[in-house]
Amino acid sequence: MLVGPTAGGKSRAAVPVARELDAEIVSLDSMLLYRGMDIGTDKPATGGVPHHLIDLLDAKERFDLRRYIEQADRVIADISARGRRVLVVGGTGLYLRGLLKGVFEGVARNAELRAQLAATEASVLHARLREVDPEAAARIHRNDRRRITRALEVHAATGRPLSALQTQFEGPDRYPAVIAGLAWPRDALRERVRTRVAEMFRAGLVAEVSALSLGPTAAQAVGYKEVLGALRGDYDMDEARRLVERNTMRLARRQATWFKRFPIRWVDGAAGDVVARLLAVYRGSTSE
Repeated sequence: MLVGPTAGGKSRAAVPVARELDAEIVSLDSMLLYRGMDIGTDKPATGGVPHHLIDLLDAKERFDLRRYIEQADRVIADISARGRRVLVVGGTGLYLRGLLKGVFEGVARNAELRAQLAATEASVLHARLREVDPEAAARIHRNDRRRITRALEVHAATGRPLSALQTQFEGPDRYPAVIAGLAWPRDALRERVRTRVAEMFRAGLVAEVSALSLGPTAAQAVGYKEVLGALRGDYDMDEARRLVERNTMRLARRQATWFKRFPIRWVDGAAGDVVARLLAVYRGSTSE
């Protein structure tokens, strides 16, 4: 596995690494799944290496962790059956945990409760979550309505915090995995984000968003959500660009929180020999 923050250079490093390892790449990115969302997701060039779990869905479709695990399991089994290695690449921490630990089984969706919560400010919901499940509140961003809603839904149904019910994630991994990560100092990553966002707008992000019919999942993607706001007239496009930069850095911080849960071997993303360093991590821990 190769993980790291958004705009951290994972995709660029992954292709030469995969070639050296005779591996195929399986995406660990919740938005690369969508067709047509190319500029805003910085969809990678394959470089002749087979890539999987990219461009599977129409932008209107909903998608969840369970479906991701089902798709990933099928692809990983197929690659392995052909005698090739698997290199899982991306930054979606929820998918990383799901792939290694499985999906939380339990409480069904409560449509009536969800409707009530939808009418409440996210900050109020987060404060409520702090009262009933401070551990979950500490790791869920105060504006992440979807995850806050799910945690409150679980508590309402069981009387127990979601964090207490997720002890299944402390068991053995579903796959043996060596996890490497690309690390960046905060200032360096912020500059990379600025550069990437500027390039996205130059490359036609606004036109891409305008041409898509985005469903509820895809419409929350950083880059798309902010441009949609400008297209609705909520603010101008300069403000949209500023918000994309800000929210991309916030995403990177949330990713860092997820990554703390895993035994990741970090490599300097700015190193001139980053591919060689990654290969040393993988080859030092796997049999040839």
